[in-house]
Amino acid sequence: PPSGTQGDRRSERGAGVIGLLVMTDGRDTVHDAIASAGEALTGQITYRVIHDDSGDPAHRSELADRYPGWTVIGGDRAGFGGAIQRAWRHVRDLHVQFVAHLEDDFTFTRPVDLDAMAGVLAAHPQLLQLALRRQPWNAEERAAGGIVEQHPDAYDDRTDGTHHWLEHRRFWTTNPSLYRRELCERKWPDGQHSEGRFGLEQFRDPGAVSGFWGTRDSGEWVH
Repeated sequence: PPSGTQGDRRSERGAGVIGLLVMTDGRDTVHDAIASAGEALTGQITYRVIHDDSGDPAHRSELADRYPGWTVIGGDRAGFGGAIQRAWRHVRDLHVQFVAHLEDDFTFTRPVDLDAMAGVLAAHPQLLQLALRRQPWNAEERAAGGIVEQHPDAYDDRTDGTHHWLEHRRFWTTNPSLYRRELCERKWPDGQHSEGRFGLEQFRDPGAVSGFWGTRDSGEWVH
């Protein structure tokens, strides 16, 4: 959809404050993810939380000691869906407008301006999230040359005159992304394939779309 003047101004200056949520289950790769985020992410990050699903109180204590500026939460091992549910119960009570979501096995390949992404989300309420593209992973993606390249007609190029993103209705992802805090008030499904089922539920709204940050040819932002 075309952007109005007000939307353009909001996108240029960014919008709101941001909570950074890192999801881990005990893997040591979380340290690389946090270090990479510290180098790559810019923006109004006012709250940092690690959700540890290792189920090990000693591991949570170790994380709290290593990252004193962060809040470390967790409990008994809950699995993928249960971990999202527990993390979102915490995040939805924070005084932030947006959540930057990071899984513990991702690092960044370039700088990411979270304020710019937040401005686009604020100006375009149809967007459920703005995700950062990763490298092609499965055989089909590798053969096509990437996630977007695998289904090029499913992605629509959008711009506000300054920033660019791709809109689609294929999935909602827990890969690195930015979304509104209010999304955490929605029910995350129990059981298997919860990520896919959560996305299908959101797309019951015919106007809802997900987004990838950047132009069609901008390539990967995370690895």
